[in-house]
Amino acid sequence: MSAFAELLRRHRAAAGLSQVELARLSGISDRALRDLEQGKRVPRAQSARLMATALKLTGDDLTAFLASARSSATPAPSAPVSTDGLVGRADELRSLLDLVLGARHRIVSITGPAGAGKSRLAAELAAVLGGRTDLEVRTLDLSAVTDVALVGDLVADALGCGPSRLAPPDRVAAHLRDRRVVLVADRFEQLVDAAPDLAALPRRCPGLTVVVTSQRPLRVRDERVLALAGLPREAAAALFVRRAGLEADDDAVRTICQKVDHLPLAIELAAGWVRLMSPADLAVRLENRLRYLTDGPRDLPARHRSLRAAVEATLDLVTTEARGTFRFLGGFHGGVRLDDLETLLGQPLPHLTELVDINLVRLVPDGDTSRYTLPDTVAELAAEQLDSPGARARIAAHYLDRLRAGATFGPLEAANVRAAVRWAAAEDPALLDADAAMALTRFYEATGRLGEGAELLSQVGTGGIPPLLIRSGQLAALRGDIDAAGESAERALAVAAEDDHGTRTAGLSLLGMVAVERGDPVAAMGHLRRALAAARRSGDDAMLGRVLNNFSSVSSESGRPHDAFRQLEAALAAKRRAGAGPFELGRTLFNLAFLALDLGDTIAAVDRAAQALPLLTEGGHTLLAAFAEVTAALALAETDPAAAAAHLRNADRLVADTVVDNGNDRVEATVHLRASVVRHVLGDAAAWRELADAIRISLGHTTRDRDSVAEALTLHARHLCARDPESAAVLLGTADRLRRKKITPYVEAAREHVLAVVQTGAALDDAALIAFADDLAARS
Repeated sequence: MSAFAELLRRHRAAAGLSQVELARLSGISDRALRDLEQGKRVPRAQSARLMATALKLTGDDLTAFLASARSSATPAPSAPVSTDGLVGRADELRSLLDLVLGARHRIVSITGPAGAGKSRLAAELAAVLGGRTDLEVRTLDLSAVTDVALVGDLVADALGCGPSRLAPPDRVAAHLRDRRVVLVADRFEQLVDAAPDLAALPRRCPGLTVVVTSQRPLRVRDERVLALAGLPREAAAALFVRRAGLEADDDAVRTICQKVDHLPLAIELAAGWVRLMSPADLAVRLENRLRYLTDGPRDLPARHRSLRAAVEATLDLVTTEARGTFRFLGGFHGGVRLDDLETLLGQPLPHLTELVDINLVRLVPDGDTSRYTLPDTVAELAAEQLDSPGARARIAAHYLDRLRAGATFGPLEAANVRAAVRWAAAEDPALLDADAAMALTRFYEATGRLGEGAELLSQVGTGGIPPLLIRSGQLAALRGDIDAAGESAERALAVAAEDDHGTRTAGLSLLGMVAVERGDPVAAMGHLRRALAAARRSGDDAMLGRVLNNFSSVSSESGRPHDAFRQLEAALAAKRRAGAGPFELGRTLFNLAFLALDLGDTIAAVDRAAQALPLLTEGGHTLLAAFAEVTAALALAETDPAAAAAHLRNADRLVADTVVDNGNDRVEATVHLRASVVRHVLGDAAAWRELADAIRISLGHTTRDRDSVAEALTLHARHLCARDPESAAVLLGTADRLRRKKITPYVEAAREHVLAVVQTGAALDDAALIAFADDLAARS
């Protein structure tokens, strides 16, 4: 689009006129005006004056408008892009050429973090444009200039204006008139206060385009920002190979490029080390970037000879308060949410604005809130400069306090939680009390990071913090590592004081659940009776509720579902007396829904699941919430298919929102086992593939998971026997082989229905069952 077309469109919009209205006022045709705004025709001088009159233009606006009409012509074709020596920026160079030659934007800012290659790209632009005959290219290096008052004269001199008594803007306007000139000004970030004067020049000189490099945008009207980030992965590796003199890239080269955020400067600094070590050795050592990203070429500016110098030069451009915020951000791992930062720092937004503008801090989405992260190449410096133990203590206490208060954190907070736990274990173990340990367990279970949580709590708990050992064991049990769970419980009990009723209750309860998983209900009952006595001695209703919850599991595994249901109701009452949070109450209500369905009470199952759902969602456990929904769907599948389908859709959404990691796949697999039955009843052919995939996971875990497979196979056989009796018989026979605990009334009814149609078929072993399920999926 020509400069005239851009001005015409802008002034018409500012006047609030449609194309038809302006055409009528200026006496030209609608089509002619449309073509002029699209740059398809060159304006006549008389037409331009008529339009200027209709638009009521005066002063500089009138001068620029008429001058652009005189110089308007069909845009010259883009110059061929030269990429000799310029790696990975061909697309950006083409964009710049299009912007400059098309004159659509006449203030163009190339922004990006230190080391992104802004100056290199601008130099390439100037070199390409310098070969043209239809415009002049002038360059201006401002790297040594810090006085804003000098900018006007320096720009006028760079444009060849010569000496004059006129002020610099007037000198430029008188000298250039409508000549086509491109000014490339490098390193404007330290002179942004002069941006308004610079931006005024193209408005007075219709043939002038200004391109600046700056670590932060100018924030002036009509500015077009071209933001540079790291290079594309392939280009980054190619640059490293070229600078290091290698034959080709490999995994080590790609790792190096990733660790330096694919920034050209950092890649070139890293490549210099290949003369002393292999890329594989360098990749390992680049955890300490500031130490190794040094020793740049001597003919480069000082800021380009090391990563530290580049970042410190950037910090010199922001206020003292913004530098303080930058250092404080070094205490976070993986970024920080805005509300957490506001709690700790008050009102950090003005300082964050500076840091984001100058590319020291990145704004990334985190659900419905904002999150601020430091690029890897600067995070090390921020952490190094945060030399205040008090700041780290505040950050650690903040996360642990919020977890205790029942706050829900997403998986992006895992690094901050991990750092808080490690700091507290080393500096202030009192912060890691029983409430904190329970809160950490909720966090790791809700985010699906069971393996990470179990390992972390075991490591720090070994230093003599029994509650952490207990919770480590509980997380290990949830992911199916029964041996690790039992070992953690024994270690906690061995170091717990005799009057530490909380640890003794939790440890004995955990041993009881380990015994359940191992198929030893007698031992489980012995552990739980001792746990119940310890809980009653403590007078803690929350502990009492957890023990009763575990008693219910033993009763259920022992084939006494009615006893299990009563014990769960007693557990729920105890937890309510204790003021338990949504996570605790939601879990017990879900267990009641699960048991109600086992007992064949579909109405109670749907009701308890409905009560559990909002509590589990509020508590951040989307996967268990999905389990509640699919349990309700299963209860309604035959009597109300539409309602069952709605519950199933919500369960699918909740599963999709859940991050499953480190062993939590076993819970998701159980969700899918039940969901596959609902889909089967609703006639969805995807049921068999869902069943086959879930079986693969569940058969690799504990006996309790195998009972879930047996339940699913029996229920599938119930709905398959009429149309495929042979397959139903095989599913039923295999279910009987897998089933360890006493069959529940709900599943027993399904089994009897199948036996009324077919005889029990041959039992398949695990491998044959998986193959059989795959075959059913293939045939569906």
